[in-house]
Parts: sequence; structure tokens; C-alpha cells
Amino acid sequence: MATVFDVAQRAGVSATTVSRVLLGRNIVTPEKRARVLEAAKALGYQPNPMAQGLRMGRGHSVALLVGDIEQNIYSALTKHVQAAFEASGFELLLFNLGHSQDRLRGLLERAVALRLRGICIASGDVIPAREFKPLMHGLAERHIPVIGLHQRLDGLGVPSVAHDDGAGTFRAIQHLIRSGRTPVAYLGRIKYSATGRERFRGYQAALAEAGIAEDPALVWESQQRYRYEAGYEEMSRALDRGIAVRAVFGASDELALGAMAAALDRGLRVPEDIAFVGFGGIGWGQHVRPSLTTIAGDWPEFGKRVSEIFLALDEGKPVPRRSVIETRFIERQSTGG
Repeated sequence: MATVFDVAQRAGVSATTVSRVLLGRNIVTPEKRARVLEAAKALGYQPNPMAQGLRMGRGHSVALLVGDIEQNIYSALTKHVQAAFEASGFELLLFNLGHSQDRLRGLLERAVALRLRGICIASGDVIPAREFKPLMHGLAERHIPVIGLHQRLDGLGVPSVAHDDGAGTFRAIQHLIRSGRTPVAYLGRIKYSATGRERFRGYQAALAEAGIAEDPALVWESQQRYRYEAGYEEMSRALDRGIAVRAVFGASDELALGAMAAALDRGLRVPEDIAFVGFGGIGWGQHVRPSLTTIAGDWPEFGKRVSEIFLALDEGKPVPRRSVIETRFIERQSTGG
């Protein structure tokens, strides 16, 4: 593969002159410019966009900061966001936050040193505006666009792309109620999760519409994120306490699958005795038995929307403060579908 030095040698100029020509600088004579371009074409030279960005002071790398890399929903998000950015000529750098605000703060503070072209924050965790808004303001002043993925970050002055989690949850709970599967329990993170709060509001709205009073005993706050183990343990505790439910809504597919496993281990029938709904649309949810009813996101559209907004920000164009993507309710065996 030809290098800048190969092009320089063939054209009879310095490597610096080659760089100036390829970067479009006008301080090179027309005669030298023609020689450089002819040499580059003859050698089949392809510039390295990342190296060019570093020389110009702006890289071609966009950081994707995910809240929990082990959570299945972030796999789909990363896959489609990466494809959309690469199609636009950008490299995506993946960082796992591990639910750590300290790590988020550190990465934001290092954005300039890392030569980042932009940052996408894909986390469901609550991000305190008082602490992080000055950081966002500083990045904006340095022309490093930041986009919130998966939750609204309006309070930080950051445009966001998110699925309509509240509406998706509302539709699922409404379906359970109309199917006669009450009482319905809510299983998920609420206190420390912005997306969890949004989904919980959808649960509350569906109960209110049906004239059903909210029962605190049916709101199970997960203490272990959105993992299978948490769903299994919360469902087991509820059964040990003798709490009777006809349906459980898990704020993630993992939580719902864990809870469903606990119910099956206790000899309950799914969906005859108790129905389960998850959130996320993970692919293998349709292959377990009983297959899991879920609220699925539109990840190809999500990636496309994020890329479009980033390109507009990168060019200094105005963008909407929030871009909302609809979800799909997919009924399977765990609710009788």
C-alpha cells in the first residue's frame, strides 16, 4: 500500500507538500499540485482519514458511550449506529460506562485530548444536569457535538434520539388489562434509570386509563440493573410473599425472561397462570419456550436518525431537540399469542 512518502518520492517533493495538496491547502504551486495528484493516482494512494483529521486538529472518530455493554439492547443499538456512521465516513469508538458517572465525566473531559469529532451517550442512567451541563457547554464551545441516545437529555442542552418507551409500555399494559390479565406487576429500575422512569410512566398511565389504582406491592424495583438474575430474584421474592399477579411487565427482555424462569420453576404455567411481557425485542426472545412477548425498537431507523442529526450538528445546522422513534408490540406465547 502506497504511503505519503512514496507519493512524495515519485513527485519529487516533500511529504509536507503532499499533505498540503491532499488537504486542499492553497499554498502549493499549481505545478507541484499537478505532480502530487498525478503521482497519487499512479500509485493508487488512498489517504487515511483518521490521520488527516489528527493533522487538522479534528479527528474522524465519534465516541459511543454505552451504559452497560452486557445488556442486550446495546448490542442492537451499537450495530446500527456504527453502520450508519461508517456509511458517512466516520469511525465509531465504543466505550462501556458500566453505570459509572465518574467514567462518563472522565470521558467527556478527555474528548479534546482524544481528538473526538463527536460523542453519543447511550445510557438509560439518570445524568444530573447540575454536574454535567457545564461539561456539555464546554464541548459545544469546542465544536464537539453531543447526542443523547436512548433517553432525553434536554436538560443538558443536548439533542436526543430515543424510542417512545412510555407509549410502548402503555400499549403493552393496555393489552394485558383488556385481555383480563390483572393485576399486572411492573418489574424494572425506576429511581436511577431515566428510561425506567419513562416506561413506568407508561405503566401508570395505562392503569389510570382503566380506572385501576396503583398498588405499591406490584411495583418491583430492580436492584441489579436489567439482568436476568434480577428478574428471577424479584419474581421469586414476590411468590415467596404470596403476591398474586396475572401478568408481569419487565422493563427489559432480560428481566422478563428471568422472572418467567422463576415462575416456571415454581410450577406455574405461562401464560395460563401468569403472562409475561418484556422490552427490547432481543432476537432470541422468539426462540425460548414459551416465546417472549416484547416491545421492540426500530434499530435501523434509530441508527439512521442518529447519523443524520450528527451530520447536521457537525455542519452547524439546527436540529430538533428530540427525535422520537415508535416501538412495535410483538405478541408471542408468553401472553397467549
